[in-house]
Parts: sequence; C-alpha cells; structure tokens
Amino acid sequence: MSVHLFASSIAGTPPEPLLLDAVAVRLIEDSERERFDEELVSKHYLKNANAVGRVLRYAGEYRGQWVALLVFSSPAYHIKLRDQWLHWSPRQVKERRHLIAQNARFLVLAAPSQWPNLASRVLKLVCGRLPTDWQEHFGYPVLVAESFVDPLRFRGTCYKAAGWQQLGPTQGYERDWQDFYTDTEHPKQLWVRPLGEGALEQARAAELPAALANPQGPLPPSCPLSTARLGSLWQCFHKRMTDPRDPRGVRHKLAGLLALIALAVAAGCKGVHAIGEFAQSLNHGQRRRLHCRPRRGRPRQYDVPSERTFRRLLKKVDCKELKNVLTAWMQAEDAAPLQVVHVDGKVVKNAQPAPPRSAAQQAEATCAAASEVPAELQKPKADKALMLVNFQTTDQRLVDQVAVPRDTNEEATVAAHLPKMDLTGVCLTADAAHTTKANCRQLTQDNGADFFLFLKANQPLALAKAEQLLPGALPPSGHDGG
Repeated sequence: MSVHLFASSIAGTPPEPLLLDAVAVRLIEDSERERFDEELVSKHYLKNANAVGRVLRYAGEYRGQWVALLVFSSPAYHIKLRDQWLHWSPRQVKERRHLIAQNARFLVLAAPSQWPNLASRVLKLVCGRLPTDWQEHFGYPVLVAESFVDPLRFRGTCYKAAGWQQLGPTQGYERDWQDFYTDTEHPKQLWVRPLGEGALEQARAAELPAALANPQGPLPPSCPLSTARLGSLWQCFHKRMTDPRDPRGVRHKLAGLLALIALAVAAGCKGVHAIGEFAQSLNHGQRRRLHCRPRRGRPRQYDVPSERTFRRLLKKVDCKELKNVLTAWMQAEDAAPLQVVHVDGKVVKNAQPAPPRSAAQQAEATCAAASEVPAELQKPKADKALMLVNFQTTDQRLVDQVAVPRDTNEEATVAAHLPKMDLTGVCLTADAAHTTKANCRQLTQDNGADFFLFLKANQPLALAKAEQLLPGALPPSGHDGG
C-alpha cells in the first residue's frame, strides 16, 4: 500500500490553483534521508520507510516546504493481473520485470480537504520524470508504474485523476522471500500507469531493444520440464544410479544433483558454470520436487548445490550408467513407438577423447565387411576432443549414444554400433558419410529397418553409379511435376 493523507497545514499557502502551479517534485538529497524516513515512520500508517531493490525517493514541495513524499522501488515479483495486462508470458515476466517501478509509499502532508488536487498533481509530476531519473541512476528506463491501494482506507481517487488505471484486487498474498508468499487475507487494489507515449507498446513488444534489456544480462534458460514432472526424473536417478562419492560429508543427494545437471543440459546450458546458474534460478517449488537440501531456519525453502559440487561429481559419475538411466527415463516419458531416428555426431570441447578400441573391438572391425568409403576418409578424427554420436528422434528424445574411440572415427563407430541396436520398423537418417553398402545392408537385412541416406561427391564412384542408374526425375533428387 502506498498512499496516505496526513492532515496538516502548510504555512503561507495561496489558493489551490496558485499552489498547484508552484508545486515541484525533486529527488531528495542524501543529507535529507534521515528526515524523510522519520516523516514516513511517524505519519504514514504503515510506520515503515523501508523499500526493496532499486529505490528512488522524491519530495513534492511548495517554496521549500515538503507537501508530499514518494518512494518508488523495484516491483512485485508475481502479480497475475499486471502480467496479463502487459501480455507477458512467465518467461517475459522474469526478463522484463525491471521495466516496472512500484510506488511503494506516498505520503501527502497537506490537508486533502484544503487542497484536494495536490496528490494527483504530485503523482503526475513524478511520473513525468521517473523514466529519466531511473535511467540516470540505474542505467535503463522504466516503462510502467504500479501501486497498491488499501480499499478499506482509500478509493484511489488521486491515482485515477493522475491517469492511472485500476486493474482489480490482488489475491492478498505478500512476498516473504524469493518465490515464497504468505496469505494476508487482505487484498489490495492494483493501479498501473504507462510512463510516456508508446511505453505500453514497448513493454508488450515481441522483442525488446538493446536499450531496454536487463542490465544483469540474459537470464538462465527456463526449466524444460513442468514442476509436476520433475519428481519422475528424480525417482529414475534415485532408483537406478550408483553413488560414486564417499558418503562422509555428503550434503546433496545424488539423484537431485544428476537431475539438475540433466535439466540444465536439456535447457541448453553449456559448461559447469552455466549449470550452477541454472540451478540457482529454480524456484523453491521446483527445488522441493528435486529433493534439494532444506534451508536451515527457513521453512519451505531449499538450497541448491554449488558449481564446485557439480564439477566434482561429473569427474566421478559413470557415463555409461548415466546414459542408460536417461534413455530409460525418456522412453518411459514418451512410450510412443520409434518411427525416425537420426544419427548426429557432436564434438565436446574441453573434454578428453574416448580411449582407443580394445583388442577385441579391433578384431571385430577387421572381420566386418569392407567399407566403400575411401581409406583417406577413415582416419581418426577424435584425437583432440571427445566426439559423441547421438541416436535421437526428431523431437530430441535420446535413443542411444556412443563415444568415438580416439583411434577411429564417427563413421566406423556407427557401423560397429548398428548391429547392437533394435531398429525394427524404424527409418534411420544420417549424413552422406554413413552412406555405404554395408550400412544399408545391415539396416535392411539385419536390423529390419529402413534408411534415408544421402550421396555426394565424397563418394564419387557411388554417386556416378547412382546418377547412371536412377532417372533424373526420381524424388527427391529431381522433380517430375507430379
């Protein structure tokens, strides 16, 4: 709640029209802060001068005498009415909340019966300069102002007269901590006002210009799973993964750590630092579903692991076991039969390459059918970084994954792995490097699968033969007009 009218007289005041013309609004000086707070504590009904986040304090004055005091601060975190009015998605609320300033306190010192238009005049003046002041102090402007009026005390008439819009009652919750609210059972009326021509359109725009971007930088990506589905991921890790850590001194459960890592990577995080930032961005409801460590002395609040904890675990965890658990969980979440599987090789930077093939694997490769790929294109490519080959569906469901040994390459690794896969009824797609007779024969005759492979100039003999045998209008190589 912001506004409060305090009946007092102002010495030497003229009739209201002359007084309103002479009223000015300015930011208070640092030396005036103590007096400013004392006025709010003693005369505002909340008896509190504190404000959260970024704060600007204004004084409305007539010939050097204070007639009104205002505090603008960072906005409320979650206001459904406001966010709907701005047409913001949950993600946009996090990205654009800094563009809102909240009128947290408004104390009118002059008697309202004597100067009934003073409050609206001061509000209009301060809203006119607020974007510029915010830009000068914090490096970016604000586009919208919000305030809360207690309907048991006031009707918000001064806000209406100053061009504010009432959106309706809040749900009566008060933020007690980040993402933690208590029910006050006392809803307030929410008032809002765009700060300048075109401000509302800018706030609602699909893309924000660089000048309005969050000064703290881009936010971590959103959690790719709904809160209700987080429990199933945690349970899968909890039941199937073996904890490689020494149980002494363990603070965070293995399943929670692995679930946070998996979610962060699925959201697009690259590197341990990004994983740590992603974990910190989760709200306490999400943390609770992942069985994070309860925060001492803070009911319903939970701590997430540090970046160092993630880094230490990743050095110890069994990669193959982790891959098997993740693919099993994805299969359980998406039980639809496989239709299309795509082969996609990825190089993992700053990771050691996989060990070379064992003697048994080398003997198995020697006995395999000869490849039609020229020998110069079969040389090892994974001697400096880790290369992984993903077998995944079109909606990014991971079906299988294999690391490329450092003494061979992606093509040979895929050819050796295909006999171990169940691809019955599946169409496998891959780039031209995997287009060999041996692979096509393996897929159709042994795996019971179909294939959609490409030919290009890296196999000149096969390409020339295909162009000779296949008609030029055969789709998708050509166009028959049909």
